[in-house]
Amino acid sequence: MLANTRTFYRLGFLSVVGFAFYYAHLFFGMVSNGLMFKLLAVLFLAATVPLPIIVVNNKKLFPALAKRTNLFLVLGTLLLLVHHFLMTFIFVMFLPEGTVY
Repeated sequence: MLANTRTFYRLGFLSVVGFAFYYAHLFFGMVSNGLMFKLLAVLFLAATVPLPIIVVNNKKLFPALAKRTNLFLVLGTLLLLVHHFLMTFIFVMFLPEGTVY
């Protein structure tokens, strides 16, 4: 139980760092190496994939949350997953390597 909570928090933190990475690169072009850029994008997507699975399958993860709040947590993790998927797809397929602006 504690391991699931700890894993959820660590993956959630990594996903938030990925959120910052996407927009930092989009606006500032932080990563100039194309291979590293694509690998980081896929890494942040891979770290986000288990978040909705952990929340949906583990009903005892946050026992103090109401049913409605737990639903918002599930929807939030799903939106984060969809965001990361779309940004990774756009970054890997369409954006040029190096700075954008």
